[in-house]
Amino acid sequence: MEKDTRETLPVNGTFYNQVTELFEQKQKAGILYEDNGVTRANGVITNIFDKDGKKWLQLDNGLEIAIDKLYALNGIFASDYSEC
Repeated sequence: MEKDTRETLPVNGTFYNQVTELFEQKQKAGILYEDNGVTRANGVITNIFDKDGKKWLQLDNGLEIAIDKLYALNGIFASDYSEC
């Protein structure tokens, strides 16, 4: 029997380095994040900025997401995400 595995961040890890890398390389991001429930977004990260004492990203469609609200980014999951 094959074990179902998924790649996760270390406990208390953040997606900041992955967000920065995707931004610099202008590669598409597939995101799951918290917005009154699990929400999906896709696009190219066009900006990384500080707002309200947090790091945020902006996608090419104008959507702004706090990086600490990310559950998953391009198949890598937060260690505490347990929806699937």
